[in-house]
Amino acid sequence: MALPLLLAGPVVRRVDARSATFWLATSEPVSVEARVWQGDQVSTAAGAVQSGAAPVAQSPATSTRRLGQRLHVAIVTATVSVGGAFPPGSLFAYDLLVSGHGGLRDLGLLAESSGATGGIHADAPTRLPLGYLPDRLPGFVSCPPTIPDLQLAHASCRKPHGLGQDALAWLDDTIENHRLDADERPQQLFLTGDQIYADDVAGCLLHMLTGLASELLDFEEAVPMSGGAAGAGGARVALRGLPPLRRGRLVAEVAKFSTTAGASHLLGFGEFAAMYLAAWSPRVWRHLATRDELFVGVPADQREARHLTDFETKFVTAEAWRTADARAESDGRPSSADDRESVAAFALTVPKVARVLANCSTYMIFDDHEITDDWNISAAWRVRVLTSPLGRAALRNGLMAYAAFQASGNEPGAWAATPAAGAQPTPEVLLLDRAVTLLADAAAPTVAHENDVDDSLGLTSPTAVPKVRFHCTVDGPRHRVAILDTRTRRTYDSAIRHSPPKLVGTSLDAMLPAGPLSDGRELLFVVSPAPVLFPRIFDVLIQPAAAAIFDLKTHMLGTETFDPTAPTPSIVGSEAWDIEGWGAHEASFHAVLRRLASYPRVVILSGDVHFASSLVCDVWTKGDDASDSRILQCTASALKNEPSAEQRAVLRGQRSAQRLLQGPPLERLGWDGAHGVVLPPAAPLSPGRRGRLLRSPTFVPAAGWPSGTTLDGTKPIDVRYRIAVLRDERPATELGIGAPTPPPLPAWNAADPIAVYTQIAAAHQQLLIADLDPVRLMVFRSTVGLVSFAATSPGEHAATHAIMSPVGDGTTGSAFTAHTVDLARTAAAAPPTLTTGS
Repeated sequence: MALPLLLAGPVVRRVDARSATFWLATSEPVSVEARVWQGDQVSTAAGAVQSGAAPVAQSPATSTRRLGQRLHVAIVTATVSVGGAFPPGSLFAYDLLVSGHGGLRDLGLLAESSGATGGIHADAPTRLPLGYLPDRLPGFVSCPPTIPDLQLAHASCRKPHGLGQDALAWLDDTIENHRLDADERPQQLFLTGDQIYADDVAGCLLHMLTGLASELLDFEEAVPMSGGAAGAGGARVALRGLPPLRRGRLVAEVAKFSTTAGASHLLGFGEFAAMYLAAWSPRVWRHLATRDELFVGVPADQREARHLTDFETKFVTAEAWRTADARAESDGRPSSADDRESVAAFALTVPKVARVLANCSTYMIFDDHEITDDWNISAAWRVRVLTSPLGRAALRNGLMAYAAFQASGNEPGAWAATPAAGAQPTPEVLLLDRAVTLLADAAAPTVAHENDVDDSLGLTSPTAVPKVRFHCTVDGPRHRVAILDTRTRRTYDSAIRHSPPKLVGTSLDAMLPAGPLSDGRELLFVVSPAPVLFPRIFDVLIQPAAAAIFDLKTHMLGTETFDPTAPTPSIVGSEAWDIEGWGAHEASFHAVLRRLASYPRVVILSGDVHFASSLVCDVWTKGDDASDSRILQCTASALKNEPSAEQRAVLRGQRSAQRLLQGPPLERLGWDGAHGVVLPPAAPLSPGRRGRLLRSPTFVPAAGWPSGTTLDGTKPIDVRYRIAVLRDERPATELGIGAPTPPPLPAWNAADPIAVYTQIAAAHQQLLIADLDPVRLMVFRSTVGLVSFAATSPGEHAATHAIMSPVGDGTTGSAFTAHTVDLARTAAAAPPTLTTGS
């Protein structure tokens, strides 16, 4: 069928002092020119505005890069004239001129439209005017000259059929409400991981994506089952022969993935590309498969040869499967109808998301789900997957798509650079060139071209590292942002055991050079997909214990159960429980903490964990009482994949967990070499603490030592730190209209305690059933984080992490939660000291 000329975009990507970069995808090869004006502007024609103003920045005509017969991607950078710069804290408008088709107005992007037109399917959602008003151009805001005017947004984890509402759409309301106020709308948006879910895909959505992928590439894409590429003895299977809902066994047995939600896993490059387009653009959506269309019968010999999930053994006929699925729907159990309803609702939010991306400078970094769950979680996982032709092909396809759709806009100077005469292209440009060559091989890719791409991506062996650089740095007038790659540069203590990874391996200096900032900038932001600071109970107690129990149960006692309709991979506990956070590898965690402490003020932006929170950490490496560094960590997750109502009820009801999170801050004392703890003779000491004293470097709790424990004055403490979870302490009347509130508890009545207990139990039940989440400490709903600042004294600032969560049915969201902290180092309490007693 026909495809629209503009598949997705425009997306505003990197904006710095002298340039603005835009990304877009088209269905035919074109050249694109960008023009930027200061202020709010109305388009009168391609490249012309009603005010008659001249552009302040302009790009040369830039050709698209061919990734498929009908998939072409452009990164277009408009640069101010020599010696000029974008005024900080200012509003700008832009137009993109597409060769032979005019500007954004001519392309129909500046007016609302619906229905089938210009290659857009009749089932596509209504498209919104990118400039909010008819003929108004979209725009962006440059970062302000002072920290108090800085406004940032961050978010992660957006799964189309995930629970909850699509919170990214709420930013559209924020931008619209402050469209002309450069100090109140976000100047930068950071998407901190899982922008798509490649492993956990609804069957009805994969059905749509596979058809779209074939149209984008204009051939039937195939993936290797064994050996290598076609023509070299490798067996390949067309993706249309791997139907939705049936890929779970394939990705477990052949690709060697550990995801437990791979029934409709993306595998081909075209499928990954189609998923990105669907996540960002309403223009590519079409019919979603119904129950009657979803089930595809496969003969037994083909099921076995392709390692497909076996529905026929259990259901025999397609009609029996449909009957069982309909019964599940009527019983309130998960069914294909639930997924279709969720995906259809997600599609309705995509027009607002497209407008957000067209009106805010956006930076992106992957986590695992862009490729597959648990991606590079351990050395054993990496060896297992890279030695599987299918596993390696899926990694290659996912990373090529990530490079084209996400990475290339973060740092266009590396990804879109034109080499000087006689010079070699950058590793990033070379990767994209190699990807174009490989994808041009159509249905018969050569081993040599696959190996060229793998060489760029570090997939040639389990110990190889990418030649391309996915991490980057973004500078504003008074702040710097370091975006970390915590997936492709990992190293491991063991190539055999499932030991936790060092998330940046040996690349800490490259990603985060030692501070402080010395160029007039005052504040460092660090983007880490996984939180650097985390309630330690998860990293060091709950997750490892759960993993050990999992291993004991499934591998030593042999209690696995097998369902041919829902096959699961053979995995170990570290994969089941995601033991890969910063804190899981203690030495690596403390190395990055020490590095962060070389900057006086740090704000970490993170996601991944499917709740939102704020933590503050103070670090001392000197003897005075002023901390070396105050570190605020802002976590916002998930955009659309919140915990279930049952999980939220458990989280609310576990008083012991709440006490751990709200109790005394975590305090640690550390020595780079031998510790200075002096225990009294025969002092009782837990095995955990005794083990910590044997490590080097040594980090131990500050409190809870046996009576009589002292410190050796000849071995001074090298580092001390304190981590505290922040709480919104505002009165309930200040949380905002619509904020969820817990039910009131009755006053104590000694004359009738039974009645009081009954009312308390009823209130507790109401809390569990009525979906009333507390919003003061941690938010377990769809969320977006907004970070802003206020001056507290000359040169010092307070930061506020405002967490948006749903209002009512979730069509809109509001910042009911606000965690505020003074970033002055002197605001920290006295440094931790060794104390005895419980």
